[in-house]
Amino acid sequence: MKLKAAVYIFALSIFASCAYWNVSSLNSKLIAEISNGEAAGQIQIIKDEYALNDLSFRIEVFRKNIIVADNSLKRVQVLDMNGKPELIIGSLTGIDKSSYSTSPFNFGVIGSFTQDYDNNLYIQNRLQIRGRGSDSTSFSPSYILVFNDKGELQYTMGKTGTPDIPFFYIEKLFVDSSDRLFVISRTFNTWELYRFNKKKREKYIDFSRLEFKEKDNNETYEGKIENIEILRNGEKILLSVAYYHDIRFKYRKIYEFSLEKDKITREISTIPDPKNVLFKVVDDKIMYFWNIDGKDVKFMLQNTEGSIINNIKLDFDNKNYFSKIISNENGRFFSYHVASDSIQIYEWE
Repeated sequence: MKLKAAVYIFALSIFASCAYWNVSSLNSKLIAEISNGEAAGQIQIIKDEYALNDLSFRIEVFRKNIIVADNSLKRVQVLDMNGKPELIIGSLTGIDKSSYSTSPFNFGVIGSFTQDYDNNLYIQNRLQIRGRGSDSTSFSPSYILVFNDKGELQYTMGKTGTPDIPFFYIEKLFVDSSDRLFVISRTFNTWELYRFNKKKREKYIDFSRLEFKEKDNNETYEGKIENIEILRNGEKILLSVAYYHDIRFKYRKIYEFSLEKDKITREISTIPDPKNVLFKVVDDKIMYFWNIDGKDVKFMLQNTEGSIINNIKLDFDNKNYFSKIISNENGRFFSYHVASDSIQIYEWE
């Protein structure tokens, strides 16, 4: 029995070692190209001859839609996976309303957004504050606007579910498998989580009450939350906490937090490499940690028991003004790349 156990442990160590060093490359496929302009299905790219002047747009992929928010044109567009407009909400200047499904709306500054399984849109609308610089825009008060699949405004949400108290900085919006909306908000000192079932707020957590400190001999390491990822079931979240000695990075730890029990239920793993940053959780089972080394973009995959199961690489051609990796709710990778006259969207598989 002892010999069998030793062989089994040795086999596991070999598997773990192979998984650590194994790297799989993903191939990209162009799925859509969005032209620079003001017409339906286009984005306004603000640039000079050297670079982007302002990143005034945001692109996300949800199931069978590409969703584009454009703060220059003050509109949100729902496109199909080929880039054809299905719905346009916002300023309709220059849009042929007879050719597209449209809904006029006067946005302030469009921030985060997401889409649920009934194709309702949740859009952060920041209030524009006169007399302040552009750097303060992200921290201006904001509400969440809820539109149906026809672009009709259904209701407006604040911190309590009703629009009485606005949100401030919203890090992300997320919809779980039960169509509940999560709002992750943060300030300089803390992170907050809100969970809404339609208009009703059913969960609120202020993470400032958690203290992350660890001792190593005579040294004390202070931990700070750097990311929160929500599991698709909406009952648990993962906290990524970076530990420092003074300002020197030591390691990051991943914790599982139960929303029902309102506490950390276990420590999943310790990551010593500062480059490996928690990016996404897929199928509530696999954590993706990403890093950039020169032009190489790599992801380390760990299961929620902390074991490394694979590494993947995305071969980027970084000759554009700007590039960004995004993923949908199923964990499929996409990226968009901003050139002088268009934005190309790729799928990686």
